[in-house]
Amino acid sequence: MSAALFPATFDTVRLHAQRMDETHLPFIRAMHADARLMATMGGTRDLAASRLYLLRNLAHWTQQGFGMYVLSERDSGVPAGRAGLKRAVDAVEVAYALVPGCWGKGYATEIARALLALGFGQLPVDALAAVALDGNAASCRVLEKCGMRRVATAGEGAARKRRYEIRRAEWRGAIGANISA
Repeated sequence: MSAALFPATFDTVRLHAQRMDETHLPFIRAMHADARLMATMGGTRDLAASRLYLLRNLAHWTQQGFGMYVLSERDSGVPAGRAGLKRAVDAVEVAYALVPGCWGKGYATEIARALLALGFGQLPVDALAAVALDGNAASCRVLEKCGMRRVATAGEGAARKRRYEIRRAEWRGAIGANISA
């Protein structure tokens, strides 16, 4: 795929998304060190793991033509999190993580809806997926508000994950019902 398949930047109503690059390592490192945030994603990561995460995401952009973005609030420029689309083994997944100061503001729903629109608008896929920890009720609710439905649950205890999916036809219907507006 072309490295220019997706835009380098885009805006939603309240967020600015910039293609993840090397300059974002300090922010990614800070996110990965935040125990409260990383409790929703399996635990904190050290600098080496953060650097590896960044390098893998840069390679994903090169190989796939899409990937992760770093988010900031449009009005203030304050870093808000990261989000994007990533190719998994059997699907393209919507992924997002917001810093705790941005929780409860509707940003996750806003960026997830934008990513669904971008994914279905730019990729030749019949479905998009997402994964959330079973115990992360807020993230599960975001995915459901975006029209995604739970298709599987796997794992045990704190590592138990829900897999969500939305098919292109369902997404089109959701737009017509103003779910994605």
